[in-house]
Amino acid sequence: MEFVKTILILDDESAVRRSFCDFFEDHLWEPVPAASGEEALALLQQHLQPLAAIVDVRLPGIDGNEFIRQASQLRTPMKFVICTGSPEYLIPDDLRQVAGLCPRVFTKPVIDMQELEREINRLIGTQGD
Repeated sequence: MEFVKTILILDDESAVRRSFCDFFEDHLWEPVPAASGEEALALLQQHLQPLAAIVDVRLPGIDGNEFIRQASQLRTPMKFVICTGSPEYLIPDDLRQVAGLCPRVFTKPVIDMQELEREINRLIGTQGD
């Protein structure tokens, strides 16, 4: 049986979600899109167990920071990569303590999607193809 690499794509902009999903699908991941923090948390509570999540910060309702806080409490070994359009964004101190949070913040638009994938593979401990 082949190992399926599932990744949660949390972004409120449909074009951004679609481009991330298309890229990761082309690279043999199984992307799961979510348009809001609430939707993403509901997916996790329905037993979705992605290896990683790409998380936008500015979202309606629960923002990306709060999503990471809540998702990390669900005891899933998921890794988190923040991808934001805010170049001045800094990871809040309490989030820096979250196991599995990438210390590197990617800014949108992501110019090098392969570098993003390499960072995720490093976090989850695989080398990719």
